[in-house]
Amino acid sequence: MNKIVNQIVILNGGKGSRVKSIASGKPKCLIDINNKPFLYRQLKLIKKNNVKNVVICCGFKSEIIINEIKKKYIKDLKLNIKISTEKKLLGTGGAILNAYKYLEDNFFIIYGDSWLKVNFNKVAKKFIDSKKNGLMTLIKSSLVKNHNPNVKVEKNTIIAYKKNSIIKDFKFIDYGLIILKKNVLLSFKKKLKTNKFDLNRIIKSLITNYNLSNYKVDNQFYTIGTPQDIKAIKKIFK
Repeated sequence: MNKIVNQIVILNGGKGSRVKSIASGKPKCLIDINNKPFLYRQLKLIKKNNVKNVVICCGFKSEIIINEIKKKYIKDLKLNIKISTEKKLLGTGGAILNAYKYLEDNFFIIYGDSWLKVNFNKVAKKFIDSKKNGLMTLIKSSLVKNHNPNVKVEKNTIIAYKKNSIIKDFKFIDYGLIILKKNVLLSFKKKLKTNKFDLNRIIKSLITNYNLSNYKVDNQFYTIGTPQDIKAIKKIFK
C-alpha cells in the first residue's frame, strides 16, 4: 500500500468547451464512458493504485459533481473524498491553492480528463528518493500522436517546460501525473498578488531552482478532451 503519498487532487474546474455537445450540459468529468461517468472510471483507477484520499477541485457546475459523489456507486469505492469549490475560475494553480486546507504534506495531481496507465507507487517512491519538492511524469513525444512536446530534458533533468513547443530540443510530454509538497504552495503564495494562476507557474519555478524530479512512462495516456479522445477511451472499457 502507498503510505508515502496517499492523496490525490483532481482538477475539474474547466468548462470542457471542446466536448460540450457530448457533455450535454454536465461537467466534462461526468461524460458517460460505456455506462459509467468518466469520474467513476478515474476514481476506480485511483483506488487500484492504493491512494485513499481524494480532493476534487470543482468550478463549472460544481453542484452536479457534489451530487454525483453522494451516489451509492461512488460511495462503494470507499474513498475519502473532499470537494473544493471555486466561486470563480482560479486556474489550475489557484484551484489547488484554494484547496490548501485539505492538502496533506505530499500529494498527487491529476487532470480531471485524464486516465493514466502508470504505477502510482513507483512514481511516489521516485519522488521521495529524489528529495525534491516536486515530480513530473513524462512520456517521449514519439510515443504519442497529436500532441506537441512541451518538456526539455538534459542529463535526466527537466530544464524547460513550454506548452505546445515545436522546438526540436523538446522531446517529452507532460504525462499528466504530478506530485507536489504542500509547502511549495505556501512559499509560492507569498510571491503572488493574486490567487488566480496556472499550475505551470509553479512547475517553471521548480525547474528554475532544479527542484523538480521526473519519472518516465512508456504507456499511452488517454483523455476525454475531444470527441476523438472519447471514442478512443471507450474502446478500453468495452
